[in-house]
Amino acid sequence: MALSEIADIRLVAFDLDGTLIEGTVFIWQTLHQAFSTDALARRQAAEDFRAGRIDYRQWFEEDLRLLKQAGADRRGMERVLAGLRPAQGGRRVLQELRRRGYRLAVISGSLDLALNYFYSEELFDHVLINRVFFDEKGHIRGGRHTPYDLDRKAEGLRLLAHKEGISTAQCAFVGDNVNDLEVMRIAGLAVAIDPKRPELLSFARLVLERGGLPRLLEIFPARTAGRLTGQPVLR
Repeated sequence: MALSEIADIRLVAFDLDGTLIEGTVFIWQTLHQAFSTDALARRQAAEDFRAGRIDYRQWFEEDLRLLKQAGADRRGMERVLAGLRPAQGGRRVLQELRRRGYRLAVISGSLDLALNYFYSEELFDHVLINRVFFDEKGHIRGGRHTPYDLDRKAEGLRLLAHKEGISTAQCAFVGDNVNDLEVMRIAGLAVAIDPKRPELLSFARLVLERGGLPRLLEIFPARTAGRLTGQPVLR
């Protein structure tokens, strides 16, 4: 990897499930399995979305309806999350990247509940994610979908780059699955960690094994006044 590929990176964006959280591929799938939701209805909603009969917001709302119908609440969902784990060294990596001067973001179709269970939104400058709302007893009362999942993750990165006054070429994206392909395509530096599908290898400039997130600290040196200080360890 050439130094020029990282010299101008200002923002590092992350997927969540399978990237910053291990033990799940998609948190939605993990929750539906844990609560034994109506599999036929879940499959129908996914097919309707892919066929364009419903939009992402409607799919999100149907997912929440099915979870609520199956008895899911905040406490129960957190019990499911307790069976997962944060990526090895994840919090340390995020804190150190911030200390080194990088802006951090999450662009994910996961849930804010999962993000805040393992990390904290305060670690990030930008969070684009689905949100679920609970009442005072912990029952699901609704949510707000993210416009930036699947192919629209790329649009999310463009939005954040615009907010930061930089280009997408000055952004890195770290992901693990096919819903990260479009955002990896436009990022200045694409990093795949424990890739779930071979297609990611076509776009990833750096591939990390499971547990390899701390290697990012070898790649991204400190920044001072917008410039790199020190030399990254290049492979």
